[in-house]
Amino acid sequence: MPNMLNSGELYNNINAELADNNAGLISAYDVRHNMEDIVVSINKIVASGDTDVEFPFFNIVRVSATNAVSSTSTTATNGDIVLESGIFFPNAPVNSTERQVEPWLGESRIDHNNLDNLDVGDVHTQYYKLTGDRALEGNMSTDSFWINKSGIPDVGFKFEQLNPDATVQEIYVSGTMRWGDNSTMANAKGVAKAWCNFDASGTLYTNAPDLRSYHNISQIERLGQGRIKLTFTSGVFDNNNYVAVGVSNGTNSAVDESDFTVNTVGLVLRQGNDGPDDADNPRTITYVIRNENGDYVDSQLCDFVAYGTGPAETSGTHPTVVGL
Repeated sequence: MPNMLNSGELYNNINAELADNNAGLISAYDVRHNMEDIVVSINKIVASGDTDVEFPFFNIVRVSATNAVSSTSTTATNGDIVLESGIFFPNAPVNSTERQVEPWLGESRIDHNNLDNLDVGDVHTQYYKLTGDRALEGNMSTDSFWINKSGIPDVGFKFEQLNPDATVQEIYVSGTMRWGDNSTMANAKGVAKAWCNFDASGTLYTNAPDLRSYHNISQIERLGQGRIKLTFTSGVFDNNNYVAVGVSNGTNSAVDESDFTVNTVGLVLRQGNDGPDDADNPRTITYVIRNENGDYVDSQLCDFVAYGTGPAETSGTHPTVVGL
């Protein structure tokens, strides 16, 4: 009956019983029972770790997958390695003497809370910390998503780009803006869309108006004494039904600031196309100054302000209109 031996015992038996055959001392039994012992001992030698001491594996150990279990079966057939104890990695930089008994669960099944050193240092510098301990160190893109407290779509504020290279963007707000002093702003309808301050008497040589400050005014032209034509920047107003206010102190010389001539400002001749077509025919308004005698006069201090809705802007609920 064959014996299950380790590699050292097999080696010694072969040396003792299968010597040089010059003397004719090797029998068929000697050859046969040593071969039987080798066959019976293979599993013990490989499974017992004997190769780790005297005969370690030097080449890649390949398990053929030709007859391996199919991808749709859960029962092992051929080509599988079954580990019922564990695995050691002696060359591992950490825990080289610890047995690994759990398989790798795969990327989608690793429990984040089981990872080590989650609360040590600041290991995720690419993320914005919820505690606010770390400030953003680069640009943050939100695509076209809304930023809010609840995560509800179309609530809060978001950014929209207006040109292909995204260098011009608008900020959309779905609700009321509240400031630190508890004041609120529901929309921008109370903000002047255009304004300017100018001297209607003109410069010394060209007689052109002297524009001191402005917003959304693309041109100012002196049509004559006391008559100034203002041209708005394209796209400021949706139509010519904007609210315009003009004030002039009526003086035409450098006098004491307490002196002025009573006058009236008229805002007439509202012209220009509605909507986006105003780029070809921009909207204009004529600023007229008259004194108490009805004469056209120049003024050194003229103010103009205009309010109104822009393209695609709504006015809200229409007021109730009651007649006599």
